[in-house]
Amino acid sequence: MGCVCDSGWRGVDCSELDLQPVERYTGYNYTNITMDYYYRDGGGNSSWGGHIIQDREDKKLFHLVIAQFPYGCGLSAWRPFSTVIRAESRTGPRGPYHFAQELFSTFHHNPTTIWSPADEMYLMFFIGFPWEVPDTCKSTKRNNTISVSSSPDLRTWGESYPLVVNVTNPAGWPLWTPENPTSEILLAAEKNNIYHSDRWNGPYELEVEPGNIEVHPSLRSEDPFLWRDKRGHWHILQHHMIDIPEAKGPHVGAHAYARKWEGPWTYNNITLAYNTTVEFTDGTKTDYYRRERPKLFFSDDGEMTPLYLVNGVQEFDSRASYTLIQPIGAASKEFEKSLGF
Repeated sequence: MGCVCDSGWRGVDCSELDLQPVERYTGYNYTNITMDYYYRDGGGNSSWGGHIIQDREDKKLFHLVIAQFPYGCGLSAWRPFSTVIRAESRTGPRGPYHFAQELFSTFHHNPTTIWSPADEMYLMFFIGFPWEVPDTCKSTKRNNTISVSSSPDLRTWGESYPLVVNVTNPAGWPLWTPENPTSEILLAAEKNNIYHSDRWNGPYELEVEPGNIEVHPSLRSEDPFLWRDKRGHWHILQHHMIDIPEAKGPHVGAHAYARKWEGPWTYNNITLAYNTTVEFTDGTKTDYYRRERPKLFFSDDGEMTPLYLVNGVQEFDSRASYTLIQPIGAASKEFEKSLGF
């Protein structure tokens, strides 16, 4: 007898997202827009994925907190040119989203934004620190540091607290439940390592080291997105890196899972959660060069149904990158219909 998949998932082992065609010109794509001053052509205001957040007061307003690269520098110069910005959509969770404000200037990258019920505020985990950028588009190597900041409304952000030095790819998730209203926070990072803290601004201690790459080379990954499902079980969606160094795809989406966050964790390297091919509602499809930084937007009815997948994408032979939003399953249409979209 095969698996019975939850809504939003499909496949023999229920690890493949039930992705639906994308409507053209949704998501966030400012690759044809640059500032009055820019350093080179072809990059526009490239972006590289982030979080959809439904406004807590105005349910028809959706925010997108993402990494964006100004000056026309594009993805290849993400460090030190990455900033964190907030965009808005009043046409539904798929967008299109329009630039609203810069939240953190250069250099800040990898934003993951969550709501902490215990603290009644938003938390943003990211890498970076203030950095005056050069006047030419070039990448600079430097150690990363994961930090966190808090906000009551996504528009104003407080002090940044450094958490973990020389570690990247942060993804936080609260341990709070109605039955256990704790302030504890989990922080997933590169290599699918998981850190734990009693409170949002630390200190964070390394608690879980799956050691996937030591088990088998096919378990190499980055960009973990951590969440807990309706059963209390834990999942990570990540950028699968089996094709590197030969290529950036097409085997790019992998799913890991565990009954408890402490493990043991199972990394599914058999079934792809998604690949680099995206179908559009006009009947066309695009095979992307890169599709990374996965994040999910879930239903708020207690079912934790994934409704949208957000990725940073880059086409072949292009300096530019943008943020793609792909609907998942029939529930995404039902969600939009319930809001009048």
